Amino acid sequence: MLVLSRKENEKILFPHLGIALQILRVGGGKVRLGVEAPSDVSVVRYEIASEEQMNDFAERLKHTARDQNHAIRNRLQTLLLGLCVVQKQLALNKIEDADQTLEHLLAQMEGLDRELGKGQREAAPCRRRALVVEDNSNERGLLASYLALSGFDVEAVEDGVKALDYLASHERPDAVVMDMQLPRLGGAEAVGVLRSDPRFRGLKVYAVSGMNQSDAHLSIGPEGVNEWFTKPLDPRKLVERINAEFDAAVA
Repeated sequence: MLVLSRKENEKILFPHLGIALQILRVGGGKVRLGVEAPSDVSVVRYEIASEEQMNDFAERLKHTARDQNHAIRNRLQTLLLGLCVVQKQLALNKIEDADQTLEHLLAQMEGLDRELGKGQREAAPCRRRALVVEDNSNERGLLASYLALSGFDVEAVEDGVKALDYLASHERPDAVVMDMQLPRLGGAEAVGVLRSDPRFRGLKVYAVSGMNQSDAHLSIGPEGVNEWFTKPLDPRKLVERINAEFDAAVA
């Protein structure tokens, strides 16, 4: 167990919980605590808390517990019970017992704070982002849906002009999946514009078309497209190819 030495006016911080406790004064059978918490968290004495505040506290505790694993739920329950014990000990003037219980609770809060902080640092894998460029609305919607269900954040546009506009004004996606026969600006022409613009150097572009690659005069590689998929497309192979390239890049 961690033992904390506390002096008057010293603070105890729990940065990942957003809470600070300060020992303001010890004496006269009481420990005076100062509590700093986020603006959306109400801090009141237990004995004057309204029924609404107690219900809100219980709901917050339940919601927090649902989002944590079994061990965290047990620790939250221990903290709640411990605070009730401290209240009773102070009411019975058992100052030394209350001091020991509070010491134990502070150590538990610090451990919980460290654990929550560790969870925040272990960020979940980022979802890859894809732009689908397809003039057929049915194909566009279905392909976007398949990519989304495969773990991608997806945006979709219907022609080459809108694709270039999107890429120039939004964060660069991880992959562009582009039909070659598009209105206003064809896929091959749009790829040519992208490959001549230094901002999009290395952007991964995957062609999906009923055309033959030779008819589009596009190579496979840095100056053309990363891969050519002939319609009818098997979307599983597209996703496998995209993931394989990115996995290889980070290996």
